[in-house]
Amino acid sequence: MFKKIMVAIDGSQSSFNALNTAIDLAKRFEAKLYLVSVVNTANLPMNVGVSYAPGLVRDLENGARDDLEKAKETVKKAGLLCNVKLLNGEPRNELTRFPQENKIDLIVMGKTGNSGLARILVGSVTRYVSERSQTNVLIVD
Repeated sequence: MFKKIMVAIDGSQSSFNALNTAIDLAKRFEAKLYLVSVVNTANLPMNVGVSYAPGLVRDLENGARDDLEKAKETVKKAGLLCNVKLLNGEPRNELTRFPQENKIDLIVMGKTGNSGLARILVGSVTRYVSERSQTNVLIVD
């Protein structure tokens, strides 16, 4: 039924609950797992036309990579392989675009996530994706 399952990872407990559910589904359906994190570069702070982006984006990307690495280790311990993707942009848009472009069959997301200054995957993102994605979405508490 599901051949490709994408999990949105933001480091929150909810996203790791979603990961555990996705692992179970991937085993059941012998599906490929895709771990995706989005650094929100669409809403970076500006001060008098000067962006704080260079150092801020790097720090946020490093944090996202750490989250993805932790998720990848969880998948590995479960005896599965996964594809890992770090995206930059507006999370709502990226999490609806990526599944469509990669022919994902199921998106698994946490009900709520971490919110930060420039990298967020919060309940409003989950809601947006669930309402606008052309891919099935499973929301995990």
